[in-house]
Amino acid sequence: MKKTILSTLALLIIMMVGATSVNAQNDKTMNNSTTKIQDGKVSIESIPATLDEFKALQAELGTTPEGCIMLQLVAMEMYRRDKNVGQECLSLNNTSTNLSSVTRRLNELYRPNDSYARPYLVSACFKGATPANGYNPTKPFTIELRRDPVRPNDERSQMLRGYVKYFQLYSDGWDTHWRNVEVVQQQGDPYYRVSNCPAILTQCKEIDFDATDEWHGLE
Repeated sequence: MKKTILSTLALLIIMMVGATSVNAQNDKTMNNSTTKIQDGKVSIESIPATLDEFKALQAELGTTPEGCIMLQLVAMEMYRRDKNVGQECLSLNNTSTNLSSVTRRLNELYRPNDSYARPYLVSACFKGATPANGYNPTKPFTIELRRDPVRPNDERSQMLRGYVKYFQLYSDGWDTHWRNVEVVQQQGDPYYRVSNCPAILTQCKEIDFDATDEWHGLE
């Protein structure tokens, strides 16, 4: 009888520990209380200023596919501010097959004094930013993600040495709100990398001529 009770208690403890582990994975709060991944949303308080700060953020976020997508936006914004630093950050967060296409498009979209340019491209990907409010997002900076409903399953890639995951990022900066992003965790790599993301490298809508505010940048 005692053995039966002890076995039952042990089973309950294992189940409770397992449930706690699952909840922790679904609601991953980072060391920084304003950096978190929860319910398909990723939030950060500010954009890193240096390569070391980016590496620290990657250590917090990069082990998840959702965090990797946030890191891509961060690196894109850092590239706008300083190409040398941004290039290093992008190289850390992209597969080698994707890096050159990303920097090529950013060079086009970040050209100064050009009506085609979209310096607020990354702002357009954050929640609360719209053409009507000058693409000024709410803080903390947050992205909303979902698995691509057309490609919900991971796909094995021999070329990338890993399994590709297909996500979509919500934005009010384009008429097609859900923007496709592909990420992969290559064999032996602790971090996810972006393997394809042309949908967030296209020209977003221009700020409305009668917007309630001008773009203030991402501070």
